[in-house]
Amino acid sequence: MLKKCFLGFLLFVLVAFSYGVSDAALGIPDQVQSATLIVPLMEKGISTVHNTLTVVEDLCSGSHTVHWEIWNIDGTPVNLYGNVTFNGSWVSDFGSILASASPAQLALLTDGGFYRGFMTIDLVTASTNLLPTDVGYPFSPVNCLSGLTYYVRLLEGAANGIPMIHIEGGLDAGIHSNAKGFYQMGDDREEIDNHSRYYAYLTTNGLAVVDDPDNTLNYIISRVYLTPPNGISRIVVWAWAPAQLGTTATPGSVGGPFAYQHFDEAGSLVLNTNVNLNHIVNIINVSGTANGWVWITNIPENFDVYAFSFNSATYTENPALTWEAMFESTILPEWLP
Repeated sequence: MLKKCFLGFLLFVLVAFSYGVSDAALGIPDQVQSATLIVPLMEKGISTVHNTLTVVEDLCSGSHTVHWEIWNIDGTPVNLYGNVTFNGSWVSDFGSILASASPAQLALLTDGGFYRGFMTIDLVTASTNLLPTDVGYPFSPVNCLSGLTYYVRLLEGAANGIPMIHIEGGLDAGIHSNAKGFYQMGDDREEIDNHSRYYAYLTTNGLAVVDDPDNTLNYIISRVYLTPPNGISRIVVWAWAPAQLGTTATPGSVGGPFAYQHFDEAGSLVLNTNVNLNHIVNIINVSGTANGWVWITNIPENFDVYAFSFNSATYTENPALTWEAMFESTILPEWLP
C-alpha cells in the first residue's frame, strides 16, 4: 500500500510540474503535451465510406476548454466550429460534424468525391466565436493536449492512424521570434516553418541562431508503396502561413512548381517531374509501380509544413493481401551534416 501511495504521489508531482511547461525542441512538431493540435486532413467520402475520427486527450488535471475550427483545403474558415469543455478525452468524427453543415458549407468543403479540409484545436481560457487568427482570441498558455487522427473505411475493414500536429504554447517573450508566432505575429504558439525548423537544428546543436540561409524548406521525403497489382500511395502536404501571409496563401501562390523526384528502393530515379502545391491541403496521388521514396523540394519560406503518406491495397480475391500503412514524412529545412 505504501508503494502504491508513493507512486500515486510521484505521478501527481510529475503532472503538477509538467502542467503548461514546454518540454521539447521548439520549432518541430514533437508529440508532447501541447496547447494547439492540427488535423492536417479532415476527409469524408461523399458516396464512399471514408471518414476521419479524432481523439483528443487532456493530460492535465481538471477540466479545460478547447475551441475547434474547420477550414477548407484553401484555408477558408467555413463557419463550422465549437467549444468543448472536457476532462479526459474528446472524441469526434468528420461525418458527425458535417451532419449540421449547410449546402453552402458542404460546397466549400467539396473536393472531387470528398469533403475535405483541416481542423485546428486550441486550448482556450474561455469559449469563443473568434478565429485563432483574430485579435483577442483567448489563447491558453498551458500545454495539456495530445491527439490522434484515424482515417477509416470501417465497412471495408480498413483503418489507420497518425498523431495530430502538436504545437506547444506558452512561449514567453524571451523566445526567439523564429520559434513562435503560429497564428499571429508574436503569439505564444510554436511555429514549424523553415525558419523555426532551422532554429531547432541550431539550438539543439549548441549553435548561434541565424535565419535560414536560403529562405526555403528544402526537402519533404515521403515513403510510398505501389506494389502491383493494386498498391496505392498518396502524399498529403499541409502548408499554411496565416501569421505572415494570411490564411489563404498557398505555396503555389508565391512559388513553384516544385521539383518532384521518385526513387525506387535501390535509390534509382524513376520519375523526375514537378508538382504544384496550390492548396493548404495538397493531396498528391503517386503514379507508377515502384516502392520507394518521393522527394519534394524547396517550399517557400514562412509556411508551417507537415506531410505524411497513405499507402494501401485492397485485393478482393485474396483478403490477406489487403493492407494499410501510414507514415509521417521526413522534413529537412536544409541539407545538413
